[in-house]
Amino acid sequence: MRIKLGAYTLGCKVNQYDTDKLLKDFAAQGFTICDFNDICDVYLINTCTVTNISDKKSRKMIRAARKRNTAALVVAYGCLAEVDSAALEKIEGVSMVVGTSQKDTLVKLVSDKLGVGSAANISAVSNNRARTRAYLKITDGCDRFCSYCIVPYARGPLKSVPQIDIINEAKGLVKEGCKEIVLTGIQIAAYGEDFDNGTDLKTLIPLICGINGLERLRLGSMEPGVTDDSFLEMAASLPKLCDHFHLSLQSGSDKVLEAMERRYDTSKYREAAEKLRKLYPDAALTTDIIVGFPTESRAEFEESYEFVKDIGFFDIHVFEYSPKEGTKAALLTAQADTAEKKRRSHIMRLLAEDMKDKFYKNHIGRVLPVLFESKVNGYWEGHTTQYMTVRTKENGRALCNQIIPVRLTELREGVLYGIIE
Repeated sequence: MRIKLGAYTLGCKVNQYDTDKLLKDFAAQGFTICDFNDICDVYLINTCTVTNISDKKSRKMIRAARKRNTAALVVAYGCLAEVDSAALEKIEGVSMVVGTSQKDTLVKLVSDKLGVGSAANISAVSNNRARTRAYLKITDGCDRFCSYCIVPYARGPLKSVPQIDIINEAKGLVKEGCKEIVLTGIQIAAYGEDFDNGTDLKTLIPLICGINGLERLRLGSMEPGVTDDSFLEMAASLPKLCDHFHLSLQSGSDKVLEAMERRYDTSKYREAAEKLRKLYPDAALTTDIIVGFPTESRAEFEESYEFVKDIGFFDIHVFEYSPKEGTKAALLTAQADTAEKKRRSHIMRLLAEDMKDKFYKNHIGRVLPVLFESKVNGYWEGHTTQYMTVRTKENGRALCNQIIPVRLTELREGVLYGIIE
């Protein structure tokens, strides 16, 4: 018997990692991994609850799965399932709701539900898809409790993955052919704070970079406080470390940052950005911005806008503030008007597009190494160490999972085009 399983992931890279790991486990159990849009026997929806829009999308995908196959086992799991299981259980056709605290038992729960307790009952199908880049989760949970954020309630406290497990998984990914690994987690800068053996991010990164066959190591989202002198000294000694840093900002107004209960101000953030650019002059800095936080006045939004413009990011993820029940910010009476939040979001996104366009154009004429990943409309497409998207003509060559120098010649519709040197 072949059991077909499809999965859909909402939210962050940590969710994507969790889904990928689960799919590996289900494949090892013998399930046939299919596209979520196929007619499957089992649908997994990895839910997100970081905003109310995420909640709606999660519910929408659950209903879509049920509509696709009314006889399927539809499983909602992840963050929304953890914080509001009752709401998901009310959706017609949901078979199982499994929170983040139980996700490690999901393969067994699904197998038991289907009455297929061992791989001997299922026809195994191998997955030969080429891998070029892989996420590697090093932390889960969060203990920061920012006033707007539901994640600590959905994911629990900080949990660092033991160093030996990370190294072994990284070696396994490289053995599978991955040239680039992206470290991810809810709080990667806090890695090791829950240990008592001196292990931290600065001791972990060199060990991963030392793995034979790994060409690139990219870091996920971090808070600006991580960029102290010891971190920069470590980074300077590791050529495999990508010059792409996602430093979470959320607001360029000190008053708003204080109300958000963030653990830095704009001066500390600016200092972190300047230190990174001194070490990596061409570094791509990316960030997250929340607009329309309850206490954010128009003047404070304009202050945030000018700060963002002055820093000059490569890319920005712009979010309209969404009150989440159970957080401090949701209790504030001065909730921003929906139309005003959309206006601010539009303004900030236009700025983000302009900065990204300038960053790309500043690199035209340069030769940069590109890790090629897939074919798109007759071109090979890949990314630089800064995560700029680059395409080059196919010309009959198989470039997948190769790192090749490309001279960047033009920018078209947000993509750089170039010629292989």
